[in-house]
Amino acid sequence: MLLSTVATLETTLIQVTRTLFVMGRDHTLPKALGTVHKERKSPFVATMVIAVLSLGLFIGSQYLGTIAEKLAMGYKAIGIQICFYYCLAGLSVVILYRRQIFKSVSNFIFIGLWPLLGALFMGWVFFQVIPGLNGPTLIVGLGSMALGLIPMFYFWFVVKAPYFKMAPKADRHVVIEELDELEANL
Repeated sequence: MLLSTVATLETTLIQVTRTLFVMGRDHTLPKALGTVHKERKSPFVATMVIAVLSLGLFIGSQYLGTIAEKLAMGYKAIGIQICFYYCLAGLSVVILYRRQIFKSVSNFIFIGLWPLLGALFMGWVFFQVIPGLNGPTLIVGLGSMALGLIPMFYFWFVVKAPYFKMAPKADRHVVIEELDELEANL
């Protein structure tokens, strides 16, 4: 049991620190997060940030009740974040590929209808669940999403990171042409 817990924690740390590392390298988060240790060749700044945040959350969670209550709050907070994410993802597909939707019946179903229905359903679930959640769950679930807006807007409008720039029209058309070729080969 102890080994599986340690393994889970390590894989979680690796995933999050590597994400912060890449975002630091892409200048969508502070450049310091993209710093690599000279000897170990690992993203040590991102690792330290996550270690400090994890320790802070661990200490703060000691005041929230039993482990079962904490787990339940965590599941619910993550659940509303997943609903929100999938709602945005479904809408993004419909918006991004809007010119492809009516080119064929399969495009209409798989690029238009299914993603839109999925987005609407996930949005409905999100708004149905919110009223039944307690304060700490709402703070963790919605608060963490709101906190994410701060660095997003900073790097979008102040730093003007290339990540937030729309690809040139020629590049977007190349992707659409590749999709048309893929569809023709199916």
